[in-house]
Amino acid sequence: MANSNKKNKIKDYNATTIIVDIIMLLLGLTFLIGGIAGKGQDIFNTLIRIGGSVMVIACIFEVINFLRIKDKSVFDWIVLIIGAAIGITGLVFIINPGLLTGALEIIFGLITIAYAVVVIVFSVGTLRGSKSKYWWFSLLFGLAALVLGILIITGVFTSLLAIFIGITLLIASIGGLANAIMASQAKKEYKAKSKILDDATFTVGDSSADTTTEAKSSDKKTDKKADKKSDKK
Repeated sequence: MANSNKKNKIKDYNATTIIVDIIMLLLGLTFLIGGIAGKGQDIFNTLIRIGGSVMVIACIFEVINFLRIKDKSVFDWIVLIIGAAIGITGLVFIINPGLLTGALEIIFGLITIAYAVVVIVFSVGTLRGSKSKYWWFSLLFGLAALVLGILIITGVFTSLLAIFIGITLLIASIGGLANAIMASQAKKEYKAKSKILDDATFTVGDSSADTTTEAKSSDKKTDKKADKKSDKK
């Protein structure tokens, strides 16, 4: 049962997180290169504007959906008001993204910490338990990302924030990708072991069947001999 649970965790991790790892890797490169080029604030502003645009689009869809409803209830009006508030907030972010720069720093720090914890737990709890050789590799990257995420929230890297966010995201994504690669290898090992067990079971089953057939054949011969002796008498 324990091996089955570990196998499922490995399969789920490999399937659901590699896209997140790639996105974090690309964001990390963007922040790192932009920070070195002195464009860190521009990157923050761009991300905030993208988020604001998504909020405005969501508001537009909500308004369209509201207009399509014939019998409008109180709940529909409440949803419309919430959608309008989201749209207005999105417009504010688009017009003045600097309002959210400080909050975005905390958001990135929290995301990094949460993901670092996932990497650490998976490397120690699952990869180590499945006897993966290099489980400690992703553990080191997870610990490094955890420490850097905490430092980002505390504001230690204010002057070079974009660069350190880039480095932190890169470290976290590398740890996640390492987990995904080792999970894939562990999954292959599970399949190989399962195949060996299936082949062994099949062989034992064939041997048992052959033994049963031989026993039945021997019984038939014995019965025939007994019948011939009875006829002679």
